[in-house]
Amino acid sequence: MTAPLSPPPSLYTPPTSWNDTYIGYRVGTNFYYPGVRTASGAPAKITQNIGYLTTTGGFKYGSYAFNVDYLVSSMANPEAGPTNAYGYATAGSGGAQEVYSVGRVTFSASKIFGRPFSYGVMRDFGLTVGYEFGTKNDAYAERARMVVVGPTIDFAIPNGFWNVTLGVRTESNHDGITNVEVHFNPAVHLESSWLYAFRLGPVPLVFKGFASVTGPKGRDGFGVETTTEFLTRAYLLADVGSFVGHPRTAYMGLGYEYWHNMYGTRSSEQPGTTQTSVPMFVAEIHF
Repeated sequence: MTAPLSPPPSLYTPPTSWNDTYIGYRVGTNFYYPGVRTASGAPAKITQNIGYLTTTGGFKYGSYAFNVDYLVSSMANPEAGPTNAYGYATAGSGGAQEVYSVGRVTFSASKIFGRPFSYGVMRDFGLTVGYEFGTKNDAYAERARMVVVGPTIDFAIPNGFWNVTLGVRTESNHDGITNVEVHFNPAVHLESSWLYAFRLGPVPLVFKGFASVTGPKGRDGFGVETTTEFLTRAYLLADVGSFVGHPRTAYMGLGYEYWHNMYGTRSSEQPGTTQTSVPMFVAEIHF
């Protein structure tokens, strides 16, 4: 998720400052996590209910986007219970819960220098800095901490935005299985986010999402070399608020998430559990 250098379509020809803050809910029934299996050893198919809070906007020198997800898994991915005689966590009485936050701030060349930096298909460019932080109460006991920095190009598209950032991501994490703190190597990181508003007959729609590619980052907590991972999440949402006289306040529709080589884990290391491909129901309320 890179902060849009341009505002959403409802705010075009904007003031310097703008904001879109909203809460959302999504649910899917086909999530997988590396190494999470059933008692028989088969990959565990996990249902997740996810609530999220997002704020994105512009300020004098650029733009920002911050999001926090609260993810609740089904018992197929249990929370960690008491440790056994060998020091390993047993399954708890409920599904695991995770909090994951992403933040990005992009400094706009056009805003900083006070003149347009548009060339052909490029609307603007800037520098993005950001973080990711996550914690989860399953046996793996994730404590992810990432920093991202790199240049961003904002492309000129009608009724929305599309940007691409190419930079470097650093990461440290906790591995509760091996009980070690893992400090990964800096990795090449490519990310893109987009939003496009359009109409299909009488229905106003928004297609939005993000995609990211992170290169190999060294060895994981088990001492295994990581590989390139790919993550994308996209939503197609109808502006249902417009049908009751409140446009751009309530959205509902479908989403899709695809994650290949999750966390950089090679499929040969955890067969059947390193890839998620899941459709979702999505709803949002914008303030």
